[in-house]
Amino acid sequence: MKLNLFPSDARFFSIFDKQAELIEETCKVYRDFLGDIGNMNERINEITEREHQGDALFQELSKRLNATFVTPIDREDIHAMGSAMDDVLDLIQGSANRMQMFSIDHVKPVLLEMADIMVECSAILRQGIQRLPKFSDLSDLRKPLKALETKGDRLNRQAVADLFRECKTVQDVVELIKWKEIIENAEDTIDKFEDVFDVIENVVVKHA
Repeated sequence: MKLNLFPSDARFFSIFDKQAELIEETCKVYRDFLGDIGNMNERINEITEREHQGDALFQELSKRLNATFVTPIDREDIHAMGSAMDDVLDLIQGSANRMQMFSIDHVKPVLLEMADIMVECSAILRQGIQRLPKFSDLSDLRKPLKALETKGDRLNRQAVADLFRECKTVQDVVELIKWKEIIENAEDTIDKFEDVFDVIENVVVKHA
């Protein structure tokens, strides 16, 4: 029988789970926002409020980390995981804010596809976080997450290529600049999920 030499402290894992839950909810709100941008201000306010909740959770995590002498996993892993999940929320908010800043009045289908990927990634991330306290195997989650990240990268490349191909006027150049930034921000969000999962996987390997 494997002995657990680490203290039974569920506080950090509880915060991680709250962060993952908040990310999953925010991804769904972002997807809904893209489906109804006529209600842009209200949806952006909702996303911003959730990002603030994420900031509060990360601050709570940092305070507890500073106040705890012995942690259940390495301190740098706790900080890296909490910080990366906070980054996901920042990126989602950034994507929504760019659409408002650029006065976007329609949504390209590729962005809706990428939002669906975010929702799927967030569900996988939450499963990984829920397995973390027992350091359970994550191999069955890695493959679908990698497939989603690859799909997001492919969508991003094709969308940017399409923007350049369709660029014929000065106004097209303006639209290219706007949409390239929005689409690449969405792809960065998808990539960040893999960054979080890398930390989780590293912790599981250390303590398995």
